[in-house]
Amino acid sequence: MRKFEFTFPTRIIFSRGAFDRVGEIISPLGHSFLLVTGRNSAKKLGLVDRLRKLLEGKKIVHFNGITPNPKVEEVERGVELARREGVDAVIALGGGSVMDASKFVAALVPSGGRPWEYVTGEKKFSTSLPLVAIPTVPASGSEADPFAVLSNPEIKEKRGLFSPAFWPRIAVWDPLLTHTLPSSVLRDGVVDIISHALEGYISGDEATLQNGFTEVIVKTVMKSWERVSRGDKESMDDLCWASTLAISPFLSAGRGGHFVLHGIEHALSGIYDHISHGSGLAALLIPYLKIVAEKRPRRVSSLTKALFDVYHWNTGLGEFEKWMKEWGLHKTLKELGARDLKAVEGKAWETSHRRLESVDLSRDDLRRILEAAYD
Repeated sequence: MRKFEFTFPTRIIFSRGAFDRVGEIISPLGHSFLLVTGRNSAKKLGLVDRLRKLLEGKKIVHFNGITPNPKVEEVERGVELARREGVDAVIALGGGSVMDASKFVAALVPSGGRPWEYVTGEKKFSTSLPLVAIPTVPASGSEADPFAVLSNPEIKEKRGLFSPAFWPRIAVWDPLLTHTLPSSVLRDGVVDIISHALEGYISGDEATLQNGFTEVIVKTVMKSWERVSRGDKESMDDLCWASTLAISPFLSAGRGGHFVLHGIEHALSGIYDHISHGSGLAALLIPYLKIVAEKRPRRVSSLTKALFDVYHWNTGLGEFEKWMKEWGLHKTLKELGARDLKAVEGKAWETSHRRLESVDLSRDDLRRILEAAYD
């Protein structure tokens, strides 16, 4: 196991009904809050009105300008509003895009500058406003990690950033908020959780304990999704907690690894903004595993042994693909409308070639992954 330092500063409150405790939990953070949401869903579901009542007496400034694959311009508008209103803290109420955008807003208000300057490394955040994350989708795990993803439509690029300033101060995880989600959103979330867990497992160092945790998380997500698909809402609890654990430092500490698959997908949805992150991952996951298995057969075979009791990666990945199709998770780049594979290949290699090389993948291998994911 490699050496590591471990910090986990986020306070997590996880329970059904936790949303009703928001007032008592976050009131000590200040008197004026920027509430960041997506365009419509949080308001339509009544969550915005509920939160206002729970924080009665506090000033709530609502910014509902975040779209999937959050954009530079959206973050900048949020920062402008937060500064103008002089807010004390930021509340992110929504899925991964809302939480990622909120991290940038909370850090940019005191640090200054423009979002993309931090993405490219030209600047580093000095501090951040307190951020409260209230996830409504089991997927990104952004409620309890120091990562955020941002899209720049001008250059058709989507990139992730790590910063200690991105740690949420508090995460309020109420699985009841996920019970009305459309099945398409849940499917994307399931693939995202599985992909997060597998990134370090495939690309990191050998670490028995962390790999064992990963296998349990992935198997739990698979079984929970099967039960949820049959109408068992109780199993949403496991999906919600798995989404937090899958990308947390608990798995990466001592193992390391690179988000190779995510690097490819970010290039894809950076160019094709209409493609959701989960759908892109669904198209790329099995092709990626098949190509990387040629370089790391024991690692991928260990995965298929754990998931399907098949210790041969080729046969095991066939079972994995069959499972994804059976449970509505399989996608292709063709049906997603990604026609220009050369453009995706070029952007993925430009932005993520070091990640790809960490698992001995060449540009030709990248091309093979994209071609296999197309049909």
